[in-house]
Amino acid sequence: MRSAARVGFLALCIAAAGCDRTPRFKTGEADSTATIPADSNAIYVQLARDRWGDPDLGQEAADLSARVVLQALRNQSSEPIAARTRELLDSLVFGAETAGDRGFVVANLFARSNPSVGSYPYLFWREGEATRYQSLDAGGMHLVGAIDEETAVGSGKRVAVLFTRVGPSGQQPFAYVWQLPPGGDTWRLAQSLGADSLGSVGSGRFVSPGSDGVVLESRATVPARGFDECSTCPHVYRLRRFRWGPAGLVMASEEVESSPYYAFVQLIQALAAGDRDAALRWVADPSLADAAIGYEWGKSKGPWRLAPGNSPNARDLLLFRGNQEAYRVHFGPRGDDWVVTGFEPSSRNIE
Repeated sequence: MRSAARVGFLALCIAAAGCDRTPRFKTGEADSTATIPADSNAIYVQLARDRWGDPDLGQEAADLSARVVLQALRNQSSEPIAARTRELLDSLVFGAETAGDRGFVVANLFARSNPSVGSYPYLFWREGEATRYQSLDAGGMHLVGAIDEETAVGSGKRVAVLFTRVGPSGQQPFAYVWQLPPGGDTWRLAQSLGADSLGSVGSGRFVSPGSDGVVLESRATVPARGFDECSTCPHVYRLRRFRWGPAGLVMASEEVESSPYYAFVQLIQALAAGDRDAALRWVADPSLADAAIGYEWGKSKGPWRLAPGNSPNARDLLLFRGNQEAYRVHFGPRGDDWVVTGFEPSSRNIE
């Protein structure tokens, strides 16, 4: 009877506890993830947002964000991968730059609250019904664009990605080519183009291939001997174009961008070298080369520099030499080049 009484008493206690609807509050020490919905992608979203708030957890935040993107792309495998990735990252308010097309996308992830801390690029691509991703070893840069090889050369697949970063003298472009072997699931770095190929200061862009097959163009500054050029001043620019080749991106053409300023730089350097014949190429009349020699333009009397506010493509340029001299120089076209058509001493005052 005593045992039966105990069992009855326990049953009453359990029933009372089960019917209790009194709210119970967790203390501040409770696990905050308990409030996150059970859906795993929602958990990753919240964790990524938390990590992006800590500058020391950028890599972890990027990995979580990439898992969110991967899962979303797998759930919507019929949608264009680049457009869906861009739309998703915008909706989640993750800091990101994207570039790609229907079959692949590069997402460069960063902390929106502090973009200067670093960036983390990932490549997402489709293989039939499968969607995969891989981190790329090119962090800390700004994503400019990405293309894949439209016409296969050799075996496997290739993707070229263009980045830029701020160097000591200005923006510097970098291009990388990653290759995926047939049947492989890991991309390997096949080529990198930096200062020697694209220029130490300048820009680059991908273009739609034309009859010459060019897919990448770079525009880089060329130092002008004897001229004082600040980082924001006009420069002489070298243009290079690249196309796909067996080893990656190969240079298809190279030229210097024609402008009145470039013509003047060439004239001064020819005079400085004492080469009158070379100087004649950059003047409309031989008497102008002789007049420039009379003004001792070929002698070192301080660096030349273009007056502030002057465009390098203007037909009339105001140029300073040293701390005292100034000349108004006039230009006209001749074929694909520009030549000096006249000049006269001028005031250094800028209107």
